[in-house]
Amino acid sequence: MPKQKKLSVGAARSPGSVFPDEVSERSRVARIGEQAVRAAIIVRVAQPVLLLIITVMMMVVWLVEPAAAQQQGATLGGNSSNPINAFRTALDIGVWVLLGLGIGGIGWGIYNVMFDRAWGRQIVGGACALGFAGIVALVNDVINDTPPPLPQY
Repeated sequence: MPKQKKLSVGAARSPGSVFPDEVSERSRVARIGEQAVRAAIIVRVAQPVLLLIITVMMMVVWLVEPAAAQQQGATLGGNSSNPINAFRTALDIGVWVLLGLGIGGIGWGIYNVMFDRAWGRQIVGGACALGFAGIVALVNDVINDTPPPLPQY
């Protein structure tokens, strides 16, 4: 087994480096960590610029194509040749999956209650899935101009 060198207290550092040169030379993890920190700083600095660029691009699109702002009727409506129908189908399937997960999670929690195991997370997760599925279904219906029928009293 090779003998490891001890780091000196006043070790030299590269400009902009957090670790001494000896650590950077010996530790690949330290180098990767330092690169990750630098990448995070760059992304953090670039966020406002990216937001401005995306906002300007969206404004240009709406200024160039004013007819898009005048669209009438359902947002996701259309005929069967419209590609948005695949999105609508995927959204409907997602709602049904969330409903199934919610019911399954609550059932799992009830099963765990009966056998004296931890059950709180399963029931809370199932209730959250059911609630989110309901919200998604409601928003989908309102966007498509088909609000759910409410009972008449």
